[in-house]
Amino acid sequence: MSSILVKQLYIFPIKSLAAIAVNEVTVDAAGFVGDRRFMLVDSEGKFITQRTRPDLTRFRLSQVSDGYSVQDLITGETKVLSAQPQLKEVLTAELWEDSLQVIEVGEGWSAWFSDLLQEPVRLVKKQQNSPRLIKESYQTQGSNQSSFADSLPILLASAASYEQVEAVFGQSYDPLRFRANLIVSGCDAFEEDTFAEVAINAVQLFGAKPCARCQLVNVEPATGQVDRGILKALASFRQKDNKVYFGQQMVPISLGKIRVGDEVLVIKRKDALF
Repeated sequence: MSSILVKQLYIFPIKSLAAIAVNEVTVDAAGFVGDRRFMLVDSEGKFITQRTRPDLTRFRLSQVSDGYSVQDLITGETKVLSAQPQLKEVLTAELWEDSLQVIEVGEGWSAWFSDLLQEPVRLVKKQQNSPRLIKESYQTQGSNQSSFADSLPILLASAASYEQVEAVFGQSYDPLRFRANLIVSGCDAFEEDTFAEVAINAVQLFGAKPCARCQLVNVEPATGQVDRGILKALASFRQKDNKVYFGQQMVPISLGKIRVGDEVLVIKRKDALF
């Protein structure tokens, strides 16, 4: 039997903007370090995503020595976001049902995004001393919190699951539509549904719940074009109780580093979703 291996790792530094592929990540209580620690909010403090602004795909990110380079593909403008930028005042932000204390990023970032998006927005950062607590039933000895992810800190999916969706969809698509952090190889399609606990080196992850998907998977990451075919294809064989599922949401139990090529050991399993 082949080993399950880490195939790809992704961080999304700014919620709902582009991914960065990495070869190694550090896992802390809020997930992958550098993942969804920044977020755009509107003038009322409500979070902004590609659900209502698919044109957020216009921004490409890449790693630089002290943070992330953000490029606007439309104007060609580029600005470097430090991982530890200058900060301004504390704000209250709304992320789904959560009301969070966040802090606005300085260095002209809010004005930069507002000008390009032609909408008053602010770039905010997660505060270390103001964690976003998750439900008690999902908490572990290593984590009681999440990042600015929609729900839990880490999303795991298998390469075989992407391939099965592609077979049903009938054409190739960009896997980044599903915005997973951790993609594994060497297991069957949707076998990740059964991952109750996995170990990768010193890192242990709790398989808290399957990930219910929304229309955001219909947004093509390269262009911002919306094609409802992906969600329709997935719903044809992965729908249950009016929800459509892809991927397993994970919560850290123990912290450390994960690298591409690492072996994934399934410590505990649970019943398959379908």
